[in-house]
Amino acid sequence: TKEVKVVWDMTIGNEAMFKDRLGLIQQTADVIRKNGMTPRFVIVIHGPATKFFARSLAGTRFENEKLEKLFDIHSIILEMDKDNMTFIQCQVPMTRNNVSEDNLLPFISVSETVFYDLAILQMKGYAYIPINEM
Repeated sequence: TKEVKVVWDMTIGNEAMFKDRLGLIQQTADVIRKNGMTPRFVIVIHGPATKFFARSLAGTRFENEKLEKLFDIHSIILEMDKDNMTFIQCQVPMTRNNVSEDNLLPFISVSETVFYDLAILQMKGYAYIPINEM
């Protein structure tokens, strides 16, 4: 089957909007499958979106934020991982926001800078879709 390769650039810090966009990515994968193709998705995470990939906000610069849907977001991310979607977290906002690598969800890869990954994936034929606060 034909592959549809997309790199999703996630920077959203708003919890409700972030959760909604994860659902839209899943819906897009479903539509691709319905049309007889295979989604090959890479989600790169940087900026304020970093907080949603931490297991705990304690000790991070995000610790005073009240995230009511973090458990739900983690459940969706786990579903997406089981659906063979790849996640790459940028090291830069981790350092700036005191999020350690061992505090990330276990299947998240860490990159020195996701700008490198974004460029390389586009060179490999991945469509670039930015997901930011619109």
